[in-house]
Amino acid sequence: MKKLLIDINSIVPYYVTGKVNGIGRTTLELIQALAKIDDLPFEITLYSQNMKGIGGRNIGLPFSNKHLYLPHREQIDKILALFPVKEWLTGYDIMHIPHNFEYVHRPEKCIVTLHDALFMRIQEKSFNHKKMTEIVPPLMHTCKHIITCSEASKKDIVETMDVNPDKISVIYWGVKHDVFYPQRDKESVIDGIKSKFNLFNPYFLSVSCNAERKRTDVLVRSYIALSKNRKLSHDLVLVWGNPPQWLIDEVSNSGLSERIHFFKNISDKDLAILYNGAKALFFPSSYEGFGLPLLEAMACGTPVVTCRNSSLFEIAGGAGIYLDEPIEVSLREVMSQLEEDVIDLKSLTELGMARSSLFRWEKAAKEMISVYSNNLQ
Repeated sequence: MKKLLIDINSIVPYYVTGKVNGIGRTTLELIQALAKIDDLPFEITLYSQNMKGIGGRNIGLPFSNKHLYLPHREQIDKILALFPVKEWLTGYDIMHIPHNFEYVHRPEKCIVTLHDALFMRIQEKSFNHKKMTEIVPPLMHTCKHIITCSEASKKDIVETMDVNPDKISVIYWGVKHDVFYPQRDKESVIDGIKSKFNLFNPYFLSVSCNAERKRTDVLVRSYIALSKNRKLSHDLVLVWGNPPQWLIDEVSNSGLSERIHFFKNISDKDLAILYNGAKALFFPSSYEGFGLPLLEAMACGTPVVTCRNSSLFEIAGGAGIYLDEPIEVSLREVMSQLEEDVIDLKSLTELGMARSSLFRWEKAAKEMISVYSNNLQ
């Protein structure tokens, strides 16, 4: 039987700190979905590399595991790539790198998931995008196949890296419908939010990080500006682990510290509760390869406010409330409309739930198996 090696190093932070980024999260969901499929046409081995010994065995899935006790650092990985170490260790026929890039000895034996080509379109201060423009395109040209998570990302990869579109498969990520779903007892949800989060007013929600393209700072400033002109009944809740100090200072100076709330280290279960209690999710990003919070919110029956750029319309479809540029003006307009209840949220809730039901990890796993099988021939 052919052997597939999946590099799971993006998952390791979850078992060290309890935190993982979107790439690690989708990698974990994928291999969990693969584990539920009987009679796989190949053997799967999970590969990890660190000095702590943390890897596939921590996940508890019925796959074999191979661990290399070396730091997962660039300089070491560059040296390892000079030799067929992973081939010797695992005997794989093809390797899946689900986290955009890795230094490898035999790129022609690799399938790479490139989540987006953001670094080819814009340069963010928070990330080393210049380096990505140098190291990623050569791998995309030499690897055996590319997987990405939206047609928008595929288009960007083709246009910015001159990659043959036939070499790229689009596989949409899923949403955990057993976690993110509409909780029918809304009174219980409201009581839980009051007791757990000390939130006593209706609220708008944002799920974000420090990436500049998320434009969450613009959302905060728009909320502050609108509050100066009218008394808002809704608070603003931000699931944001490390907001910049300058923004926290702006909130404090605005006198709205009791109306603008920052939460971090939120579990999926608690995040689902926050989605369920929100009037709407605001996701005003200027670029996304996918946009997982949109799916999670819609699966919980929460309307989403987002933009038409990159993959966002592709994901939200007709279930979204879409912002126009300039974004600051549009954000204030939509918040005002939500305050005044002039938007048909019931219809958007139904459309969003129907839309999110199309995105399932079981479906993604089956499509992934097809890609693996075609490239193992």
